Amino acid sequence: MKFCFEERPEHFGALFGYCDHQVHKLMGKLLKRYDVSPMQCRTLMYLHGTDGQVNQKTLERHLMVKPSTVNGIVDRLEEKGMVRRSVSEWDGRCRLLSLTEEGRRFHDDFQDVLRQVNDRLERGFSQEEKAVFTDFLLRAARNLADEEETEC
Repeated sequence: MKFCFEERPEHFGALFGYCDHQVHKLMGKLLKRYDVSPMQCRTLMYLHGTDGQVNQKTLERHLMVKPSTVNGIVDRLEEKGMVRRSVSEWDGRCRLLSLTEEGRRFHDDFQDVLRQVNDRLERGFSQEEKAVFTDFLLRAARNLADEEETEC
């Protein structure tokens, strides 16, 4: 595919949007063999990082999506046998999510996909350039974050 910017764009947003779109497209292509969408992948990665059970509300805040969106994501991951949803013993209104063995296996297999995406993104950058670029991206992310609504 041809790169769509022949000269330096006037606004950062155009480049961020282009990069986001391209990464999302590449991730979708690489995830196809697992029958997992990029958002389902983010969910599995988050659950793996928690090393236990997470309530569904916490996942909604982390993904920054509506409850109905998380329900759909979790429904599909449950159907695939990657996530288990249970009711909290302490609060019947609270839904707890955890990875199944299949979900943990996906995480291990997926590390190769992450390496491929990162290798592609980092191609042509020196270690110093990667560090500076990361600092710039973190600063831009902080500039965009709404402290009251964003949870990482």
